[in-house]
Amino acid sequence: MSPAATLGTVLLAYLPAAVSPGPNFVLIAHTAATGTRRAAMAIALGVVAAGGLLAAVAVFGLGSVLARAPWLATALRVLCGGYLAWLGLRLWQRARTPEPAGQEPEPRRAEALPPNNCREPAKHFRRGVVSNLTNPKAAAFFGSVLTAALPPAEPVAVKAAAVALIVAASAAWHLSVAVLFSSPATQRWYAHAKPALNRVVGTILVVLGVTLAVTP
Repeated sequence: MSPAATLGTVLLAYLPAAVSPGPNFVLIAHTAATGTRRAAMAIALGVVAAGGLLAAVAVFGLGSVLARAPWLATALRVLCGGYLAWLGLRLWQRARTPEPAGQEPEPRRAEALPPNNCREPAKHFRRGVVSNLTNPKAAAFFGSVLTAALPPAEPVAVKAAAVALIVAASAAWHLSVAVLFSSPATQRWYAHAKPALNRVVGTILVVLGVTLAVTP
């Protein structure tokens, strides 16, 4: 198979996994709808960075480390599942917090961060990294589908190009989600539906976290 055909196969295999709803989509969309575009884009970039790391690990065979240390894989799975569940519980708690009476939400008021909040983008970026590293869908894709679409015999240049292609496609999708859900119309709609949607999103994250933690 030619390098172009191989890269096309990788892209076709990756796109359905990227655009199907999962923890990353939920986290970016929720942050964009309830906070600021900058926060959502920072999370999206964290997701992209973690995806690039996972792709490189899978493509260049470093995943064999986890294969030789099952206890480490189990510990990471339990830790990551606990993190997702914790995020879900936090959303449930926030769902019970009412908006101040008579005050309209100001969804875009924090678009420009003041100097004392200069660390906020880094915090959101780390949250995106952790979200993707703990995402069972990402682990399944990079651990099986990608390695099947990109055989070990492929040249290093083709493998590097595949990782770059995945990063570019991931950035295009996740940043688009951040921009779409941070629009004023979406944020106004979300402000009215906040309690119910927070509980729904929180439940999804708790279920995903518990499933990840208890499933070998």
